[in-house]
Amino acid sequence: MSIAQRKVKFRRNEIEDIVTMFKALGDPSRVKIIAVLTREPKLCVSDIGERLDMSTSRVSHHLKLLEHLGFVKHEQIGKKVYHRIEDDCIVDIMTRAQEHVRGK
Repeated sequence: MSIAQRKVKFRRNEIEDIVTMFKALGDPSRVKIIAVLTREPKLCVSDIGERLDMSTSRVSHHLKLLEHLGFVKHEQIGKKVYHRIEDDCIVDIMTRAQEHVRGK
């Protein structure tokens, strides 16, 4: 299906949710967290913080929002809490965005 044939029509309640999603993705730290979780699917907050040179509290804050939006889920194993991508749709969105900025 060509781009000219694709139509986008939103229900009334979807617009706000879509805007909220894009606002969340408007923060570089959250984009980096999603990216690192696509490469390593099960990380604790401290591991994410180390990989991104971010404080644990900052990572936690961003993960809370990403989890609220349904992008990320956590699982406690012993004393550690691990985070992973919950919704493959966010990976598709990030991949499409990357392709767009790369001119593909």
